[in-house]
Amino acid sequence: MYAIEERLKKINGEPVETFCREVSETNTGLLVEAGTTGYKGGISRESGGRTFIGIVCECGDFLFSPVKEQETGKIIGIEIACCGDAALTAIMKALAFAQEAIDDQRCGIDD
Repeated sequence: MYAIEERLKKINGEPVETFCREVSETNTGLLVEAGTTGYKGGISRESGGRTFIGIVCECGDFLFSPVKEQETGKIIGIEIACCGDAALTAIMKALAFAQEAIDDQRCGIDD
């Protein structure tokens, strides 16, 4: 079993409860944090829900890069590349944890 730490992020002024854990594999370590306010019934930035996902490489062979719009240079996405079997397993576990944390919060655990 792994330890999960509760945290709080602010996204556009709205508090978002997040859950954070370390993912460790051979010579590989990631810190993953994820959370959401759940659905708020709005589609706009002001009235909709807030969601956060963060992955930090503590050790291992990972590359995290922003994807930029060519014309404006605005960051519109991210790319993640990794090398090694342990890195593959770690990123799979990190993404699975992020999905589980967000899924549990989106409408309530019992929904």
